[in-house]
Amino acid sequence: MRLIRLLLFIPVMVLWLLVPGGTALAEKNTDSQEPLKTVGWVEFIRLEPWGIKTPARIDTGANTSSLSARDINVFRKNGKAWVKFTFDFRKDKGGRSVEIERPLVRMVKIKQHDGPSQERPVIAMEICLADEVREAEFDLIDRRALNYPVLLGRKALAGYVVVDPARAYLTRAVCGHTKKKKKGGEPTDSGKSE
Repeated sequence: MRLIRLLLFIPVMVLWLLVPGGTALAEKNTDSQEPLKTVGWVEFIRLEPWGIKTPARIDTGANTSSLSARDINVFRKNGKAWVKFTFDFRKDKGGRSVEIERPLVRMVKIKQHDGPSQERPVIAMEICLADEVREAEFDLIDRRALNYPVLLGRKALAGYVVVDPARAYLTRAVCGHTKKKKKGGEPTDSGKSE
């Protein structure tokens, strides 16, 4: 009986000795991290390296991010799978679009709320959000009927930002891009860096 008590006592004492040190170490690591940036439920982002500025809906309920794409074509390039698609980034001003080619990361099945699963290609792209460039993965789906061409999910936001769902457009997506002046003297956002 005494041996059993001793065997139980030793692990408890070891844990007791480790907990204060572990807690102090965790607090020290937390203090050295930069504070998270606050974003609203909608923010402007830029798709890099093109500097394309577009609004994005921030959705912490979605695990993955989605990018509006049409004319999606998976093809082989240098023995690897790639995706070519058209991204429509402006509904106003005559509806602007750009053709993009990116390596295929994987295919993913997305369960629809009102129907069967869809298989979508996933690509990785750099985005500028809150004046910081980060890589994010996007599944490609036609979002032209929706209000925002980009949806940013938890994976793209984790450890980087916190979301204030009551506000919108709290940050800027500059990341080295500057505004050029129109011929009439009014500044315009060209989407390209100088």
